[in-house]
Amino acid sequence: MQRPFGHILHLTFSLARPWLRLGPGWAALAGVLSARPAEFSLSTILPVLSLWLLVDPILGTLWDLSVQQGLWRTMAKAELGQTSRQGFFLPYAQPGSLAGRLALLLRRYQVWWGKDYWPEYGRRFISFWLGSILALLMALFLAPTIFGLVLLTLVLIILAGLSSSELTASQGGRLESLVMFLLPWAMGSGLWFPLSPLNLALAICFWVTYLGGLRMLGNHHRAGWLFYLGQIAAIGLLLSLRLLPGAAIGSVLLVTQQIIKTKFNSPLDFLQKVQPYLVAAVLVAGFALGSR
Repeated sequence: MQRPFGHILHLTFSLARPWLRLGPGWAALAGVLSARPAEFSLSTILPVLSLWLLVDPILGTLWDLSVQQGLWRTMAKAELGQTSRQGFFLPYAQPGSLAGRLALLLRRYQVWWGKDYWPEYGRRFISFWLGSILALLMALFLAPTIFGLVLLTLVLIILAGLSSSELTASQGGRLESLVMFLLPWAMGSGLWFPLSPLNLALAICFWVTYLGGLRMLGNHHRAGWLFYLGQIAAIGLLLSLRLLPGAAIGSVLLVTQQIIKTKFNSPLDFLQKVQPYLVAAVLVAGFALGSR
């Protein structure tokens, strides 16, 4: 029996994967570094920490609920049972009419919702919408630009949850790379200043790399080209801006990945091993751009 007093909500955080893995948290931090905040102090660290909480545990959990756990796919593929055709008293909702068929469909959904969906997915459904409200509130306090980007992210998360989550699908990895990398980088860049063309260009370079990595996991043709060309384009951008230390470190990290590739043929094994070098490449490039 539940006690009548106490807290009403549970909030649980757990480590989904090792911390040194390229994802939204590191992308947002690289975006912050690329925008070159005026100074690092308590007043700047707190917004960065809030942004990290927003893009990684909160939006990451919403992605997991929507895409991995199939919150919306289950709703879209509901197996509706039969229900009574009686009970339509309005003339425009008589059985057989368009409104009557719509009312019958809604009644079947209502029965399915109460018997099948809510007992199994009710908590996750509530968690998704409460998490969405929390994400929007945090974004609103951080910056108007971030609020708009979070709203776009939520729309993409729901769209991704309506389709197949398999990376082997023809569209595999595209929405995920936007939600997990490009948009978090843009949020970091827009935390204090408007997103500049150079910031966006560097973000797109590494977004191509991130997308290539996801497509490699899905065994897509020439996905490796995306993975390497994105990093080569980022190095070329740094060179064009005469940011030689950042370009040199990025080149060393890229060569290191090539050496690792000779020892691991499996995309999964290879991508697991190169994660620290990818994280370092993203942060170094962001810091180099922000220090110009």
